Amino acid sequence: MEQHTTFKEFLERFPVRRFQKGEIVICEGLTPRKCYAVKSGFAKVFLTTKGGEEKAVNFLTSHDLFPLTWIFGKTDVSLYYYQAYTDCEMYEITREDLIRHAEEDTGMFRRLFEYNLDLNVDLMQHIHSLEQAKASEKLMHAFSFLTRRFGKQITKSRTKMMLPLTQQDLANFLGLTRETTGAQLKELQHKGIINYQQQEYVIHTDRLRALIED
Repeated sequence: MEQHTTFKEFLERFPVRRFQKGEIVICEGLTPRKCYAVKSGFAKVFLTTKGGEEKAVNFLTSHDLFPLTWIFGKTDVSLYYYQAYTDCEMYEITREDLIRHAEEDTGMFRRLFEYNLDLNVDLMQHIHSLEQAKASEKLMHAFSFLTRRFGKQITKSRTKMMLPLTQQDLANFLGLTRETTGAQLKELQHKGIINYQQQEYVIHTDRLRALIED
């Protein structure tokens, strides 16, 4: 009978590296030596503009794999920078071991397939938030999918976003200025949609959903 190894069991075969907040894990444009999976903490995926400005593309949390395009042989180098957004622990994995295990274990292959589907949904929702005409709508749609991905339900209608986003990174994530983002956050708080203090956000998901659907 075929034995299936859980993804967690597979990851635990590999050494864990610790990265301090702000430390670069993989550089854009370079060939990685290993691939990584987040064990604890959060990582930021970003690129830099010609002017040197950082643009957040995605955020990663527990068991997220990267860099996917290099892992699956679609690129020879990393397309983005990967940075420890908080203090992190990460499994350091050889690409060959990951690919071989996925080929040999159908359970592992299914898990990777589902992970890529989930990632595709997140990216499509991110694009949908960017397509909104108004800054307030960009923020509402962003909080809708960010709470789904990074949220911890407190009550039936309140969810705490565990990702400690700065206003600057939230602004960069949505193509807004920090000033506009700050003003719109205050407006959403005034409407009772969110409560926030520094980098902690609590979203009233029922009110947010009603406002988006209105």
